Amino acid sequence: MGGPTFHAFYTLLVFGVIIIVIWWAYSRRNKDKFDHDANSIFEEDKARVKSDQNKKRESNSDE
Repeated sequence: MGGPTFHAFYTLLVFGVIIIVIWWAYSRRNKDKFDHDANSIFEEDKARVKSDQNKKRESNSDE
């Protein structure tokens, strides 16, 4: 197998892997998981803001 043949097979292999990854990323089965993962950063931020507000309330009640 010569150089050009190897490069052709390698190109087809990489193209196939890219197609599989795109298909996997956009499959309906993974939509709920990806939506949850995308929104989890906002849930963590809300929890952090709540804990910061509770700390402020506790410090104000000590005064």
